[in-house]
Amino acid sequence: MADIHTLALWLIVLAADALFGGLPGLRRALEAPLAAVAALGFWFERRLNRARRSDANRTVRGAVVVIVVVALAWAAGAGIRALSVALPDEGIVEGIAVACMLGQRRLIDRVRAVAAALAAGDLDAARAVLRGQLPYSAATLDAHAAARGGVEAAAARFSDGVVGTAFWYLLAGLPGLFAYRAVGVLARRIGRPGESRAAFGLAAVRLDGALTLVPGLIAGFLVVLAAPFVPGARPFAALRLWLRDAGTRLPEGAGRAEGAIAGALDVALGGPRPSPDGPIPGGWIGGGRARADAADVRRAAGLLIVACLIAAAAVAALIVVAGR
Repeated sequence: MADIHTLALWLIVLAADALFGGLPGLRRALEAPLAAVAALGFWFERRLNRARRSDANRTVRGAVVVIVVVALAWAAGAGIRALSVALPDEGIVEGIAVACMLGQRRLIDRVRAVAAALAAGDLDAARAVLRGQLPYSAATLDAHAAARGGVEAAAARFSDGVVGTAFWYLLAGLPGLFAYRAVGVLARRIGRPGESRAAFGLAAVRLDGALTLVPGLIAGFLVVLAAPFVPGARPFAALRLWLRDAGTRLPEGAGRAEGAIAGALDVALGGPRPSPDGPIPGGWIGGGRARADAADVRRAAGLLIVACLIAAAAVAALIVVAGR
């Protein structure tokens, strides 16, 4: 478990990301490690996921890829941790490494970009922001589906890029954090449902679902706590859906955050998903409006900003308790 120094370092990185994470050059540099994992996943997929192979064969090959990438990520995290300890100012190197894994400012900026594009009637721009952020194709989304997709992507990134990052870093240090984020990237890049690579990415998706289970529950609860502070949000509906999903078997942990945010915004998320191989059937999350719009996406951004502040306050309280 984390000591007071680890908690303090996390809080500093969280604040620095909120203040400076939007700088274009810095953002590109911070995204490089996870982009490298995505590129490695694509490289393996192109070479191992052959059309002539059976689904069982593809599943085994995908599982081997997950093992290799997780081992590399764990070793990288352990190596950086050893390097940081050997240096006089060990917190600097480790803080930079953690910042590369954190998606707080990038999350908020992307949600706002989707909301701005939809408010301006620029559907192509909204689709461009969502490209690669959803587990399905954004190319054919209409305005309402793009708004729902923006909220879904925000909930997922809050769960894995903020709460999950904090949970696994504080629990397992840099090695655990690097491995966790590598699995998440692989699950999004090679595990898209309904496509030919579904069997190849099955192991990544299942492992990601297990690793995001607890962070998803925490993320949903933070959304519930944030709802009373956002105009128009419905805290009791958020709580009801969070409690419902807490005891439901969902395909991934982020779904628990999606339920809470769907209740808070009074929208319906999920539903049938577009795919190059044909529509993917899916159930709806929440009982609100399916015709979401730019205002809903803006409120989602507000919810997640408040939720991030609550998470930071919780870490600060832990530091105070640990200091005593």
